[in-house]
Amino acid sequence: MIGPIKLYSVSFSLLDIHLIQCYHAALVNRWFRGLEAKFQPHIFIFMNQSEYTQNNLTASVILLLAVIFITACDSQDASLSTSTRVAAATTTSHTPTLTPTSSPSSLAQTLTKSTSLPITSTPAAAEKAGNDQVATRSKGEEITPTSLTPTQQAAEPAAATSPLSPTKMPVSASVDVYETTITLPTYPFREYLVEQIDPVYNIPVYYFNRAEYEAAGPTPTPVDYKGVVLENSYLRLTFIPELGGRLYSAVVKATNQEIFYQNKVVKPSRYGVLQPYEANWWLATGGMEWAYPTQEHGYRFGVPWDYQVSQNLTGATITLSDTAPDRVGLEVSVTLPADSSAFTVSPTLINQGPGSVSIQLWINAALSLSSGSMSPNTRFTIPADVVTVHSRGESGWTVPGQRSEAPWPQVGDTDLRDYSQWANYLGFFVPNQDAPFIGAYNPGTDLGVVRLAASQAASSSGKLFAFGTGFPDRSYTDDDSQYFEIWGGANAGFWPEDDIVVPVGQTLGWVESWWPLAGLGGVTWATEQVAINLAQSDGQYTLSALVSRPTQGDLRISANTVPIISDPFSTDPTTPLVWHFADTDEPILIQFMDKSGAILLEYRTE
Repeated sequence: MIGPIKLYSVSFSLLDIHLIQCYHAALVNRWFRGLEAKFQPHIFIFMNQSEYTQNNLTASVILLLAVIFITACDSQDASLSTSTRVAAATTTSHTPTLTPTSSPSSLAQTLTKSTSLPITSTPAAAEKAGNDQVATRSKGEEITPTSLTPTQQAAEPAAATSPLSPTKMPVSASVDVYETTITLPTYPFREYLVEQIDPVYNIPVYYFNRAEYEAAGPTPTPVDYKGVVLENSYLRLTFIPELGGRLYSAVVKATNQEIFYQNKVVKPSRYGVLQPYEANWWLATGGMEWAYPTQEHGYRFGVPWDYQVSQNLTGATITLSDTAPDRVGLEVSVTLPADSSAFTVSPTLINQGPGSVSIQLWINAALSLSSGSMSPNTRFTIPADVVTVHSRGESGWTVPGQRSEAPWPQVGDTDLRDYSQWANYLGFFVPNQDAPFIGAYNPGTDLGVVRLAASQAASSSGKLFAFGTGFPDRSYTDDDSQYFEIWGGANAGFWPEDDIVVPVGQTLGWVESWWPLAGLGGVTWATEQVAINLAQSDGQYTLSALVSRPTQGDLRISANTVPIISDPFSTDPTTPLVWHFADTDEPILIQFMDKSGAILLEYRTE
């Protein structure tokens, strides 16, 4: 197969053709075979006005060849990006060679190392993998360090050469990629980390010497982190590779609003999966993190990840990578299309270890839908009738306990859609097939978000967690701010029976979409194309709608097959559309269609 093509920039008219760059001379020779000119891997075509005047026919032929060439590049690029979720300019493989920002291995070399952990690996899941031996870990045998006394202090990760220019790099399809600096007050947690190797996954694990850390009376100091930005006309996404490769920020440009929780400090909390408790830690920094290979937040949230950015005519993709030979690793590709107010997230776990392993793989977004703490008036939308409780606070309500099913949204006198009614903390799972989206909205800021994952496997789930307005522990921050979490995973839940066995050389992954919503008024239903809010007041309905891409189509509303509204529309993601119509006792059917008649969204009231 002819290799990948990269078209850096094209801007031409009858009088001017600028730089066209293509890799693989074989492809060039294939297209231009028979021409006297010998094309090299780098092709430059220049034409000025005098040359065009002197030889109109020659210029026309060259122009025609350039158009054919560009079209072929676009076609090849599109076919490759469809299969890999990464722009063709980067690679055709799911495991690209990445240019490091700050390598996890460089951090590991500065830490005290122990070669073994008292972890019991059992073949409990061997039946799922045929004759393969499957490494597993029971819930009570999490990750226990043999020693927490470092012999030397850990240094900050050394800076490495960036794969990006420090200035903006515009793409012809209007996605910009550039670097920025994010200064965050940071507690000196790296100085108290101790590295050990998890023998199940062969992954470095960093334990926290909390006793020495607290005895030192730590205070935060400003630290500059490299930010990598993907920006189109509607969204600005900012990543911090040094802090677990997290997507730190997602700003709706039309209103300049941030959807993610952003902790004012980088501070080690006591939450997480490591044992014993005094060695446990997790960074509630905010944004979207990549949680693997265990349940909950995993343990790769605070180490630097590699990254590479690729661009084509339809958008840009950043691939964040935490991989190494002979172990389990993860790549996460986040794609921002040029014409969309939504972005896709595609995690791919890769098992390059010696045997099959049992895996938990999740992405987790910490959200506030405000510039600070989440609002007590936040509302949640989950189109399901039943959820499965993962954890809850005991006092103040009658929500069932762990592993129990609970009705959604009403539990006793509590409407779980209304966060102000939450008496305590609560986390629960809901299968993706039962709830094709999970939404949240802050009416005070008129800002919301939906996670869309209808195409995921039947065994996969989403998860919602929030503390409850009265939750006393705010030790993860310095300003008493709160957040809530929306998760998406390959697994049904966090329990051992929900683990997924990944054989040697195999991968585990999926693709889902996230869509920040501004000015909609709330979330009633959403697809990848249209999100709506249907409100009922004073004898009439108010329907608001947003589209994720510029769209022309038709809205049809009927009550028991009787037409109410039939209205063509043309809009873009920055402009909510609003319709009003009279209340009725009959069920309402709302349909958004494109110009071809394809259904973009269909919603029925009860």
